[in-house]
Amino acid sequence: MSKKREHIILLAGNGQNVGKTLFACRLIESLKSKFDVVGIKICPHFHELPADTIFIKKTDDYQIIKEYKEEGSKDSNRLLSAGAKEVYYIQAKDDKLKEVLDLLDNMISSLGPVIIESGGLRNILKPGLFLMIENKNNKKLKPQTIDYRKLADVNIEFDGEQFNFDPKNIEFSNQKWVIKN
Repeated sequence: MSKKREHIILLAGNGQNVGKTLFACRLIESLKSKFDVVGIKICPHFHELPADTIFIKKTDDYQIIKEYKEEGSKDSNRLLSAGAKEVYYIQAKDDKLKEVLDLLDNMISSLGPVIIESGGLRNILKPGLFLMIENKNNKKLKPQTIDYRKLADVNIEFDGEQFNFDPKNIEFSNQKWVIKN
């Protein structure tokens, strides 16, 4: 059963480098003057992390890291640099995402806007909005891409420079995400 979270916007994509983080950064930039935005990047793959990493929680199945550096090329650096008040980077096995979501619920006390990059989380979470972002030129489809397209509130194409949907068409109002008319 999916948990409903109106204050979360969830971004998924048909691979790496399809524009998810760029879209999230543009969304943060459009909201940061009105709200304390929380940005979260969830990755199903485990990568070696720098020695100065701040772990909130670390197990064999997942790691929750608080990002504190705006400088750098990691997606979490970019989210913080765009103006997010807090940013977390999470490495987690898909079967542990429910546990991670429960921890996030306890860590993030506000019902302010939360932007999460994760496809796998959609299997256990019903966000306020779910966006599927695809590289217009990527014809290789992961099996879940077709399912995510059906679940998405908006399917967005990115050609490497432009999106066919403007992040400014999304707003946060009354503790939930809405698409402007």
